[in-house]
Amino acid sequence: MTHTELESAMSASSGIAAPDDDCAVVRFSTDDYAPRERLEVLHEVFGRNLQKVQVEPLVENDFHTAVTFRRMPGLALYEASRSAAIYRRSREFIEHDDVFLIAGLTPGYEVRHLGRTLNMKCGEAVVLTGAEPASFGGPAQNSVSLLRVPVRLLSPLVSGLDNAYGRPIPADSPALQLLTRYLGILQEAGTFAVPELRRQAVVHIHDLIALAIGATRDATEFANARGGRAARLPVIKEDIASRLDQANLSVGTIAARHRIKARQIQRLFESEGTTFTEYVLAQRLARAHRLLTSPLHARQKISTIALDAGFRDLSHFNRAFRRRYGMVPSELRTGG
Repeated sequence: MTHTELESAMSASSGIAAPDDDCAVVRFSTDDYAPRERLEVLHEVFGRNLQKVQVEPLVENDFHTAVTFRRMPGLALYEASRSAAIYRRSREFIEHDDVFLIAGLTPGYEVRHLGRTLNMKCGEAVVLTGAEPASFGGPAQNSVSLLRVPVRLLSPLVSGLDNAYGRPIPADSPALQLLTRYLGILQEAGTFAVPELRRQAVVHIHDLIALAIGATRDATEFANARGGRAARLPVIKEDIASRLDQANLSVGTIAARHRIKARQIQRLFESEGTTFTEYVLAQRLARAHRLLTSPLHARQKISTIALDAGFRDLSHFNRAFRRRYGMVPSELRTGG
């Protein structure tokens, strides 16, 4: 590839800026280039210019990576799927002392940083400082997240931040689990594209990172009340949506799954002017309505749809449906 072609490749990978220009989205994929060009583009465009690392593919002939970068004030977020490789950040690439958190790692992933060598376990995360060299890599990964936060924003929240560098965060950490699920919800909802929501989300992400690393005593209460609270309700709602058909769905079972008290969940829903029970009922009725009006379920019995939506009593289902939609399910199907 010629110098001019490389410049064109870099320009093509420069991304799309958000309307208010304080959030840039850059997408890079080796699939966008011819096989003979991929390694060179990987090293020059992705490695040297986008992520500031040296990339050593472990399987050169079939290497691929697809990455989405989001850069905004207070946060850079990298979401990637990639083949087996080792990524080295040498001193020539060091430009800042930002904090990195890499989450969603696969077993066998190795991290070397500050004289420590970590062999990561499934789902663990690791914290690095951008001020020192590091290498990280291993098997192929379908989904890995890398978050970068200015140290000046995180250090006031974290107790002994320097001691956290080069150390793993356990996969079963409630704060880490909440962080990773919250990130997925934010991206699916398109939150980062809305300036006001984006700014709030960045602050909440700072809180969750601090809680995952180990927030100070004062910051823990504050972060739980702010970022923890903001992230927990959408995560709980997502969990409810995946379990609507389960007869044992209750505030107690959800509280146990999220390792919090049932009263905390009730307060979260009360802050939105509803209750856990009212929310679940509304979601079950909405699901039943979608199924009843879907051509794909036109031949399905109403009793089966009621069960799929989590109703075990058909009479209760009919009464609740009439109160919500002004007609019973059979009338909806026949057009009133």
